[in-house]
Amino acid sequence: MVQEGVRHLFFNISLQRQKNNIDNDKTDMKKILFLIAAVGLLMGVISCGDDEPRRGVFIVNTPMVNHMVNTAGGEVLGISNTHNKLTIDTIKHTAMLELNYNDGSAKTLSLNDLTATPKRLGFYELKSPSYSQFSGYVDFNEGSMRYCYTTADGMRVISTIADVFFLKTQNTIEYLDTTPTTQMENTMYQFTFLPGSDRAVVKVMGILHAKEYKYFINMTATSVPYTITANGYTFDCVNVPNTATFRSWTDSVGVPTLKSSDKYPFKIFKATVDLEHDHLDAHFMMGDSATVTASGRTYPDYTAY
Repeated sequence: MVQEGVRHLFFNISLQRQKNNIDNDKTDMKKILFLIAAVGLLMGVISCGDDEPRRGVFIVNTPMVNHMVNTAGGEVLGISNTHNKLTIDTIKHTAMLELNYNDGSAKTLSLNDLTATPKRLGFYELKSPSYSQFSGYVDFNEGSMRYCYTTADGMRVISTIADVFFLKTQNTIEYLDTTPTTQMENTMYQFTFLPGSDRAVVKVMGILHAKEYKYFINMTATSVPYTITANGYTFDCVNVPNTATFRSWTDSVGVPTLKSSDKYPFKIFKATVDLEHDHLDAHFMMGDSATVTASGRTYPDYTAY
């Protein structure tokens, strides 16, 4: 009993430290993904926690994934690739954008009059005085970009990088025994969508399993079926294998150990990824011991979408 009490005490004291470490782990992962995609970034280095403003002209060349819906008939047209070239001047707060569709149609979208309004350090909201249907943002801190627009022929397009992040979520973890329910904030969810495939990569980063004294840094499922909807994507599947990486307090009262396991499959995985309103609702079961219910947005303080 004494050792169990010591373990509880150490677990609670160490949890905040671990959360800070996990936040850094998640941030590093996002930066790496964005740096790989934005191979045309000519100036500056994307980094989190940088107190120095990014000043100058930046050019980002990166492929985007388009979610397209015909607004007239509501027909969902699936997803396709677009080559994106964004030139942004963070001193003059202006930007130019060129999108070239890779669907064989030779369609392009060129906007030379964009305003790039800084909302916070490294985050710019994009608007076009001549094209009111367009809105977007680029976030150098989190490695995220998004454009929304409606074309002249009534096509609603939401362009994102392949990795769709939800950074700010509220999570409730319930257990199948008498373990008290756990509440978690800021668990990050990442969904990777690729044109030509009906399966996505799903990552859940930062989940506390209080019953087993484990903090899950990353749970990755590499082949999860999804359905395209008018507003985004839905998941409704069972027995999804994943690889979990976690820090465990069960081995000793000392420093928690880092381990990986495939013993926490998503027995149930349901999720709605609403691109139109930048919202996530998810419910999944971690192995046989816990269920997680989550909701959130990419940026709760940003309401352009």
